[in-house]
Amino acid sequence: MKLDGPVYGTPADGGDKVFAATENDTVYALSPTDGSVIWSRHLAEPFRPHGCGNIVPLGITGALVYDPASHLVYAVAEDANAHHVLYGLSAADGHVVSRATVDPPVGDQAFLQQRPALTLWHGHVFAAFGGLSGDCGTYTGAVASVDTASGSVNWFEASSDGRGGMWAPGAASGGPDRLYFSIGNGNGDKASQPFDGTDSVVALDENAKRVDFFAPASWAADNASDLDLGSMNPVLAAGHVIIAGKSGQGYLLDPTHLGGIGAGTAFAACAAFGAAAVRGDVVYLPCADGTRAFRIGSQATQLWRAAHTNGQPVVADGRIWATDYDAGVLYALDPATGQTTRQVSTGALPHFATPAAVGGKLFLGTMTGVAVVSATP
Repeated sequence: MKLDGPVYGTPADGGDKVFAATENDTVYALSPTDGSVIWSRHLAEPFRPHGCGNIVPLGITGALVYDPASHLVYAVAEDANAHHVLYGLSAADGHVVSRATVDPPVGDQAFLQQRPALTLWHGHVFAAFGGLSGDCGTYTGAVASVDTASGSVNWFEASSDGRGGMWAPGAASGGPDRLYFSIGNGNGDKASQPFDGTDSVVALDENAKRVDFFAPASWAADNASDLDLGSMNPVLAAGHVIIAGKSGQGYLLDPTHLGGIGAGTAFAACAAFGAAAVRGDVVYLPCADGTRAFRIGSQATQLWRAAHTNGQPVVADGRIWATDYDAGVLYALDPATGQTTRQVSTGALPHFATPAAVGGKLFLGTMTGVAVVSATP
């Protein structure tokens, strides 16, 4: 289905509708049967970054989230003046029910990007922010927690010394009393410097207050070499929080006590970008060199690697689905072996393109709209 711009965020399942948003700041409600447009709402004119950035124009980048209790769909739109606004739209017809400005209180908003998927948790919508590709300008990673009842906003600042972008494209993982986010590289790049909060996993409460954190003992060296954890969303599986990031080093963490600097059990993982998929005690990591399956116990044991996929994997119809977003191909993989059972050409895809499984179909954002693929041959 051709829409009015690229769709970077994973479409959202709204039951009788599928929601997608474009970099032209337009939200669409699509039919779950064939992807036809039910309604659309243009929210603003998008921003055109200067200096760096690989998405132009910059409108709605992070995936939407649907609230089945209120029947609202939420999106963060960046306007022509680089303001970031969280909109709550009626799922029925797209009219605007609520809005809240969520420009982070630190850094220059023109150099910030709302890339991660929105997360709905305990009556709050969480929106995380990082810098533009190329790390130009002055920015500090941040998370906004917006109370959906009152519209009030609380903030978490990722770094005490700037940078520390929060940009991994998946949603946060939630436990009963905390959400887990990853933070990218910061300006602290010498072990003699105070820890600045970056290259880490943080647990936040509903008001975006940090209640726990983990960072590798190598945090300073990781920051110096751009080998931080911020490229992967932490995932919960088999009694652990699992994180990898850019260096190829993975960690198994205790969800109730992340443990601070140097904690956790290390394992050889991969350079991971985005959100993992989980099926029982097996985690499918979004590795740059191909999806990898790990069985999680007291250690992580690799089962297989599918070398031709680099997008975020999802589980649907008993298979693992992941894209080669460089080639514009969606693959179905056997979860036991990683062997390809099906492949579908989709056309040009954005980075980290990830399908959403809705009612026996897969909805995948493309550079021109949304591709609809049957989950069965």
